[in-house]
Amino acid sequence: MNNYPQIPLVTVIIPCRNESDYIEDSVTSILNQKDLPGGSEIIVVDGFSDDGTRELLAELQMDFPNLKVIENPKRTTPFALNLGIQDANGEFICIMGAHSEYADDYLSTSLKLMEKYPEASCVGGPIISRGKNDFGKAVACAMSSSIGVGNAKHRFPDYEGYAEMACFPFFRKEVFSEIGLYDESLIRNQDDEFCSRLTSKGGKVFISPKVKSVYYVKETPYKLFKQYFYYGLYKPLALIKVKGKIIIRHIVPFIFVIYLLSLPVAYIFPFWLLPVVVYILIIIWNAINSKLNVKSKFYLVIVYPLIHIAYGVGFIFGMFKLIKYNWFSPAVSKN
Repeated sequence: MNNYPQIPLVTVIIPCRNESDYIEDSVTSILNQKDLPGGSEIIVVDGFSDDGTRELLAELQMDFPNLKVIENPKRTTPFALNLGIQDANGEFICIMGAHSEYADDYLSTSLKLMEKYPEASCVGGPIISRGKNDFGKAVACAMSSSIGVGNAKHRFPDYEGYAEMACFPFFRKEVFSEIGLYDESLIRNQDDEFCSRLTSKGGKVFISPKVKSVYYVKETPYKLFKQYFYYGLYKPLALIKVKGKIIIRHIVPFIFVIYLLSLPVAYIFPFWLLPVVVYILIIIWNAINSKLNVKSKFYLVIVYPLIHIAYGVGFIFGMFKLIKYNWFSPAVSKN
């Protein structure tokens, strides 16, 4: 049984729902952190899991008194994060995911980065995506590629420097007193909005590949489509909330889907097909030159358009929601 101080140095918050395939390895990798003076507490905020996740957590709690599980009645990520933050005792707060595993020095290395870059309000590491089956390996490749995710620096495994955000961010606790909590109206993209709010107030985010973690991607086309559809669905609202800080990669999939819908025009103007032909050739060339096996190369050709179309379609639906629910209203878009 681990001993830990009453006032831990770091509080780790993990939003969770039905993660029985991953939760034990993920939480164990956090519980086994080393070289962390002052210790840590881990708060798992669970949205009423019914797949055995709670039972696995209960078993871990028997050996680790610094592991706490609280319930998330709304079952949404931003609400879970805010519950955890309000319950946190640590001087630093780290947001982690149940679908990932972490190097045993993740927290201690993050702390060293904070000491080295005192101007940073948040530090972390670029995400390393990994798949367990052939389709997942293709997804991991796409999610680490500029073709798949544009110029999202936090998605590139070897990037070091200032960035828009960190995937598993390590914050100074006072950040939440200064700029507030996560926006609970954003079921997705709440981390984008939060970090945009942070940087707009002078905060900085620094990431380094020395801070290592592995994110396990979605393993089926349906789960991947659903993931990116919801990213797109809540992006228009997020863009409204960040007051127009639009990055080109956020709207390219939307433009791409609009273009695909316009392809019947090519019956009259054949040259209209040129962009989609170039797009197909680029993703085929990228797949051929990837280090994946043959089956995953084939899947990669499918994964790129699946990600882009899912995000773009979600974005279109998100724009309709903006109008239907009057999300343009200042009262709604206010941080």
